[in-house]
Amino acid sequence: MKKAFATTLTHGDAYAPGVEALGRSLRATGTKEPMVLMVTPDVPKVARTRLASQGWSLHEIAPVKNPTPAHEQLFPRFDKVFTKLRAWELVDFDKVVLLDADMVVLQKLDDLFERPELAAAPDFLRPDHFNSGTMVLEPSRDKLAHMLEKLAIAPTYDGGDQGFLNEFFGDWYSGPADRRLPTWYNLPNFIYQFMQAHPSLKAEAAREAKIIHYLVQKPWQTPITVTGGSELWWTAYLGVHPELDSGLERRLHALEDSSFDRAVAAFVG
Repeated sequence: MKKAFATTLTHGDAYAPGVEALGRSLRATGTKEPMVLMVTPDVPKVARTRLASQGWSLHEIAPVKNPTPAHEQLFPRFDKVFTKLRAWELVDFDKVVLLDADMVVLQKLDDLFERPELAAAPDFLRPDHFNSGTMVLEPSRDKLAHMLEKLAIAPTYDGGDQGFLNEFFGDWYSGPADRRLPTWYNLPNFIYQFMQAHPSLKAEAAREAKIIHYLVQKPWQTPITVTGGSELWWTAYLGVHPELDSGLERRLHALEDSSFDRAVAAFVG
């Protein structure tokens, strides 16, 4: 079976730091599987060259326009969020684990290739629906064509790919259990930080957490990350860019997390 990890880069190079941290964290787990980066034409050459040098195999894709009106989309970036459906055209592989570019991997994920399509973890807000940040899929051009046909008419509760995919794979919650991943494979960063700050949960988080998903703040886009997991993300990113590393930088991000920890302590105390 041919396998690969994949992610998507659109909107120029705005999410390139996220891709860099994701790739670094994946390789740090010891996986040897290919890392495929799907890029749209607006991604600049300098970013492509840098990411290719870090082990990403670039795959050019065409953007997929979101048919949902902008005022019905949760975030402005959702205008091209359906482009991730292009993962189904990676037909050189039998199985693909698709990860969002705002994630950091903590443990080896090769076991996911044993899961069937479509395997995913529950969404934080709607646990009877899956979060599309981590998905195990089986590429098929016919399936992609069917998805693109359905885009204009299928409902999407969030105005993006997650709502659409939950409709397309509507039996995720009621179907076979092996398609429902534990939440550890898509753990929100603020939940992870809450567990890290709580004495009775810290050991479990360290033992079980596999993927941290930065759902609210993206660490590379904000001067201060108050939702947790800052030090974790920056450790991965600075591993790619040691020239940017400094003791002061690391202390700052540790302080951001400790401020979150103190808020948790006050809340549970």
